Amino acid sequence: MKRSLIVLAVASLVFAGVASAEVKKGDIFLDFGASWVQQNYADAAGGNDTTYSGLLRPGIALTDNIRVAAIGAVSYADLRDGDKTTGWDLGVSGEYVFMPANQFNPYVGAQLAWSSERKEPAVGAATTVDGWIWGPRAGVLFTLNKTNNLFGEFQYNMREGDLSNTIDKEYAVLFGIEHKFKTGQ
Repeated sequence: MKRSLIVLAVASLVFAGVASAEVKKGDIFLDFGASWVQQNYADAAGGNDTTYSGLLRPGIALTDNIRVAAIGAVSYADLRDGDKTTGWDLGVSGEYVFMPANQFNPYVGAQLAWSSERKEPAVGAATTVDGWIWGPRAGVLFTLNKTNNLFGEFQYNMREGDLSNTIDKEYAVLFGIEHKFKTGQ
């Protein structure tokens, strides 16, 4: 009973500022996220791998509906053949928020990033591949209070350069929290 009351009290504090929260022109934000990525291979052996990654995405709302951000991400994977992969991405993203004045804010967008992945095989020498990752994104922001949002996002990533030689399709599901450092006017 006591634990339930504590949880209820904390939840009440988190949602206390929801009425005044929204996406506004001039908002400066930082997304902290984690993702799960399913990769389907184009080679003859086929198969799938799962990659886990972390994301930092600082950005600004240019209007009440349009937001842009920089992307910085790192990843790690244990591959189907016993190899391990580490990687990083640097790029940009943009999104259109459909209902910026609501607590529940769906959005669509796109991203473009340079990616580098280092594969460390169980046997043999390490190799590095790199190239562009680009594609559409769709998600939702859920306002917790005036300065914090939760977000969930789906990404479909296409690859160019050396990256396209190993991975045919990439789907990412990303979850995280967004903190606003400055709210717009």
